[in-house]
Amino acid sequence: MEIRKKILLSSSISISILTFVYILIFSPYRITSATFVAIKTVNPLFFTAALSMHMLAWLIWSLRQKVISDFLDARDDLRFSQSVKIVLASLFAACITPSQFGGEPVRIYLLKRNGLTVGDSTAVVFGERSLDFIVGMVGAAMSFILFRTVIPGHSLFFTAMGIILLLGVILIAYGLAKPEKLKLLINWLFSKLRVHKLERIRDWLHQELENFHEAHKRIQREGKRILIIAFILTITFWLVEFSIPSLILIGLGADPFWIYSIAAQFIILIIAAMPLSPGSSGISEISITYLYHTLVGMHLLGVFTLLLRLSTYYASMIAGAIVSMKVMTEL
Repeated sequence: MEIRKKILLSSSISISILTFVYILIFSPYRITSATFVAIKTVNPLFFTAALSMHMLAWLIWSLRQKVISDFLDARDDLRFSQSVKIVLASLFAACITPSQFGGEPVRIYLLKRNGLTVGDSTAVVFGERSLDFIVGMVGAAMSFILFRTVIPGHSLFFTAMGIILLLGVILIAYGLAKPEKLKLLINWLFSKLRVHKLERIRDWLHQELENFHEAHKRIQREGKRILIIAFILTITFWLVEFSIPSLILIGLGADPFWIYSIAAQFIILIIAAMPLSPGSSGISEISITYLYHTLVGMHLLGVFTLLLRLSTYYASMIAGAIVSMKVMTEL
């Protein structure tokens, strides 16, 4: 396991560094004399603010985890400091495993170590990811449609993706209201595909739909107030996290493009969720460069991408690694 972690960590860092070398030296957005002139005028206060916002996002996530955990296990409240440790340790796992959502098993395990049952630990993580999924899907659907005007050469693609995600949101809402009918729809779709190997995926979808529906019914019965608080914390978390690029742009003396920048982050969130590389290294840097290339000057784009990843991905990796080592000594 230790060897596997080292391989994943080195792979993640290597892919990210190689991508940056290409962007900063060989791509059309490479460093030029104009870049060095711009760097001299950078206001470090805004980079510090960006890093601080990322840390604030950690605290908001930890508070949401504590709120849901305390609701599910009223006998023994999770300490906020422990919640922060669990979040950061899971972030390190997410930074070195495929897709940015690779830290869930770590969080389930550490929640269990802190007094929750396996079922309640899974419910906490499942509940958080359900909220993230809903906010991410709605935000990404609107963002893809908004980006039609930002990258007009690919407006058809962005429109199609926006419509597909909107249909996904509608399907989720329908599934919550009438899960049995959604199961029939899933069965019908898989029968049309006529691929025997896909039966396991169909069964998995059925199970996840049932889990989601049961969790939703329990919250409706016992915790509407908790759901509202968790939902507000989820929206706040993502808005705080997605304000970071605009703060960096201000520090570089560029237009912050608040709305378009938040939209770009929702799109990157969907891309980074795909398990294509450890911690989505390489994929994230290329996505940032592509989505911001019409918003940020060519001479600043490479430096902006580097600063953004330093204040988010690498900050999470470093803090997560330190906390993970501390957590391991406490086990």
